[in-house]
Amino acid sequence: MEPHLLGWNANFDEYFRPYKIKGLRAGRVTCKIKDNYLVTFEEKSITARITGRFRHNAQLNKDFPAVGDWVVYEIKNSNPHAFIHAILPRENTYVRKLPISGGRKLKNGVIGGGRTEEQVIASNINTAFFVVGLDNNFEIRRIERFLTLIYNSGIEPVVILNKVDLCINIAEYINQVKEIANKVTVHSVSAEKNVNMDVFFKYLMSGKTVIFLGSSGVGKSTITNFLVGNEIQKIQSISKLTGKGKHTTTNCELIFLQTGGIIIDTPGIRELQLWGDVEILDQSFEEIKQLSYHCKFKNCQHREEQGCAIQKAIHDKRLSQSRVNSYKKQLAELQRLDTRRRDFKKKLNKK
Repeated sequence: MEPHLLGWNANFDEYFRPYKIKGLRAGRVTCKIKDNYLVTFEEKSITARITGRFRHNAQLNKDFPAVGDWVVYEIKNSNPHAFIHAILPRENTYVRKLPISGGRKLKNGVIGGGRTEEQVIASNINTAFFVVGLDNNFEIRRIERFLTLIYNSGIEPVVILNKVDLCINIAEYINQVKEIANKVTVHSVSAEKNVNMDVFFKYLMSGKTVIFLGSSGVGKSTITNFLVGNEIQKIQSISKLTGKGKHTTTNCELIFLQTGGIIIDTPGIRELQLWGDVEILDQSFEEIKQLSYHCKFKNCQHREEQGCAIQKAIHDKRLSQSRVNSYKKQLAELQRLDTRRRDFKKKLNKK
């Protein structure tokens, strides 16, 4: 497989040049299980581990390889696996706040599973598909949170409304998404019934990487199976009690299509924790930001202040109170995160 079919481009070629002179190789991480990585290059794949020096220099969980990374590695004749020396600079990363139970103990004694680290789910992505099931899975506030994470990652977001065959009024759901994200593309599909599935192929061009995100049971693996052409992801039977598919994807994995596109399928996320700077809300809540420019006071809290443009918009039914409440909730969460990040950085600097 040619490097460009794996997502290689001129930027990575430039980053890799000093390592190439040393006789090292470059490959893309397609799967990660604990401390083992599957690295793909040309027509082959090899199991790899990070070197001792790499581990010693790692400060945070984000410093370790993730699915989608281009890594610099070395193969030694006496070892069955390769050794990863470095990660080439990432073009972007899909990240969230690391769950408390998700950290690892680093060399400096700091536990990564606290409240102040980011978790890199995958990297070097062109498009992020957020999949929503139309069988009682649709929740507009959850879509807002995912869009904030995707905007923070610098990836193009696309909302996929799956299981359209189970929905009577699809236009109503599309309008709800457009009300909170007018510039985001929305596609309605049914992977089970092969409805409108050709929309994916304009994104899955040769060497382009897409990631599927969403809750368990929304049909991410069913969509992946359709695009791959076989059941590469195991699908369990639909629960008669809940109507949802059972959670079967347990690891993030890079999947190469015959068309040349690349898919990253992810496990269903139960705990969606935000990561990013407060300013990212200017993008995910753009209409609220624009309205705030017309508030009488610059430090307006958008509650009962005189001359509040946002409260006027709510009164005029141009903006919903639930949308504003969601904005305030995310704002407070990111402000708390910012404080904890600064405190965590101070602790690291004292080590």
